[in-house]
Amino acid sequence: MNLKHVFLLVLGFFLFWGCSQDPDVDVTPIPSDPEIPAVISKSVFSGYAQKGPFIIGSSVMILELDNEFNQTGRSYSTTIISNTGSFEQKNIELVSQYVELKVDGYYFNEVTGNTSNGQITLYALADIEDVSSANVNVLTHLERPRVNYLVNDGMEFSEAKRQAQQEVLALFGFEPSETYSEALHLLKDAKLLAISSILQSFQSMGDMMELMAYIGEDIKTDGKLDNIDLGTQLIDGAHSISRSLPAIRENLKEKYSELEGEFEIPDFEKYVVAFLESELYPMSIAIKYPETGDYGINILSEKVSTITIDVDNIQNVYFSMHADVPDGFSLKVVLKGGYWAFEYAPKPIINWTINTYNEVEKSQVLTVNESGSYSDVAFKPNSGIFVEETNEYYIIIEYYENGSETPTKVKNLYLEYITNE
Repeated sequence: MNLKHVFLLVLGFFLFWGCSQDPDVDVTPIPSDPEIPAVISKSVFSGYAQKGPFIIGSSVMILELDNEFNQTGRSYSTTIISNTGSFEQKNIELVSQYVELKVDGYYFNEVTGNTSNGQITLYALADIEDVSSANVNVLTHLERPRVNYLVNDGMEFSEAKRQAQQEVLALFGFEPSETYSEALHLLKDAKLLAISSILQSFQSMGDMMELMAYIGEDIKTDGKLDNIDLGTQLIDGAHSISRSLPAIRENLKEKYSELEGEFEIPDFEKYVVAFLESELYPMSIAIKYPETGDYGINILSEKVSTITIDVDNIQNVYFSMHADVPDGFSLKVVLKGGYWAFEYAPKPIINWTINTYNEVEKSQVLTVNESGSYSDVAFKPNSGIFVEETNEYYIIIEYYENGSETPTKVKNLYLEYITNE
């Protein structure tokens, strides 16, 4: 090393020493930001992903969010490890206490009792500072847009979660819950199971996801369902499963008996019924009675009050008894006050059970066997109640829809006889 290099090193040392001793230079370390929480450490983080339960192998993402609920880029990826929908992730290290859970996969459809024929995505928002688990379900998914809106509007996360959950439950006429949505389990909370079943109903998974997306967007800014058509879809869904509630319970019992041993399914049925009786939204789905069927004019149609019978061609005079009964609905029809016949061949009875004619009451009961399937039968009237003042005959038709013990509607069907003579 030559003298020039030595001189430069010595000069650099004294310059550094002099600056470090300068009283006007602040060398105090910058303090940490008190707004940034300490690192969140979890040796194991777990939960359940349930629509019905997601099946084993479904994907779970744990995404860290900052205080403004933007993704930080830090994330963990795991999978569903059993057909109960359970998952876990070991050794989580986060800067923020807020996370978003995202689940993608197939799930058990509690209404049909089968695995879904396609994949869906559900979300949940959670504060995991003091907990080591969080679940994903339809409630966490529905409330997510509203929670985001409230937090961005300045509300504390815990308050936003509480308010959003109450508003979602109110859509169904349910009282607030004391437990956050991400802590609810499908087999332990009756309201969650009722809402899950109503949303599913008998529609496709695509239609269900679309309905939830529209609801989430609608309630985002004010917490209320302003689009009544969405409410109608909910009430229609509840009606469609109202006759299938025992089957839903059996589907869940069979599924979970294989997975978890002893358990008790909560009384979700009463919440479905309560929603139906709330009359929060108008119902559009209904049993329909077209004007015609396979065998002619449909005597069940509300537009048909009189039928014409050609006496000269009486053997070839037939009418239809045709009803379109949606999935989950039921129909019983009682004919009274006359004599009639049903054609068994070559015009077959389609989806009706016909009881024996009651000679004492001059009545007969017909019941649709299977909802969602076509029903029709060839009806041949012979006589009815005679009205001497008007020289008319009529048959009484009583409709008992959806298990009603009293007629939901009654009409007189008048018989007009004609002849070519």
